[in-house]
Amino acid sequence: MALKGKVATALATDTGRVRSNNEDAVGEDPDIGLLVLADGMGGYNAGEIASGISVTTVLDLMRRQWPELRHGEIDADSGHSVETLALREAVEQAHRTIHSVAQSQPQCAGMGTTIVACLLHDDRLSIAYVGDSRLYRFRNGRLEQITRDHSLVEELIARGHYSREDASRLVRKNIVTRALGVESDVGVDLIEETAEIGDVILLCSDGLTDMVDDNQIGLTLDRHAATLDHAALELVTLANAAGGKDNVSVVLARVDSSFARGRRWYERLMEWF
Repeated sequence: MALKGKVATALATDTGRVRSNNEDAVGEDPDIGLLVLADGMGGYNAGEIASGISVTTVLDLMRRQWPELRHGEIDADSGHSVETLALREAVEQAHRTIHSVAQSQPQCAGMGTTIVACLLHDDRLSIAYVGDSRLYRFRNGRLEQITRDHSLVEELIARGHYSREDASRLVRKNIVTRALGVESDVGVDLIEETAEIGDVILLCSDGLTDMVDDNQIGLTLDRHAATLDHAALELVTLANAAGGKDNVSVVLARVDSSFARGRRWYERLMEWF
């Protein structure tokens, strides 16, 4: 279902002030409500190759799968929607492609990428992610981080070794515990959330979140929610003004009206009770 007129979007990516090339990649398909962001890693230009493969693969596979999906159905085993499971399959295919290229081409050995992908459908968000690229939701003046980083910092906090404040001072940032293409297998985390009119969804690389704190991000989205292009540009500008130590990429989506298929999902759900 095309979301034109129902969801507004804006994408921005920048090399930053230190790096010589941009290893981030962003993409969207408004016709199916798909947003994708990836942050590559690896020698030479291999990180750029990995992120590009991931975004292209997810977009292409989801476009092909979309007409064949039994939209609105829930998988009994996993409890996820068929749309969410299709998104996971697309991310897993991107992983296999990157891993194969890394194994077969010496100049790409060791390359990998984070990814965060969001599918807007039926007044819901299907989210699939690997690594420390994040998805936030800005709703009613409050910014909330929806994803949880696959990073050493988060692992140590979760195990109780450090408080968040201590970890931010003592543990190296940017050490990811999962990435596409690095190992033979990868775990893709899935999240499903509701979408409400007025919500602003932010996908971003760590080039933003390492430079700009959540409070500043929230204030920027609050100030520029009506003009997403300005919001995206301002977030990139803030990251660069703070040092721009990494590539910085943002993808924004604002829900302007319901995009439910027929009756809203929760109205259909009530029939089960």
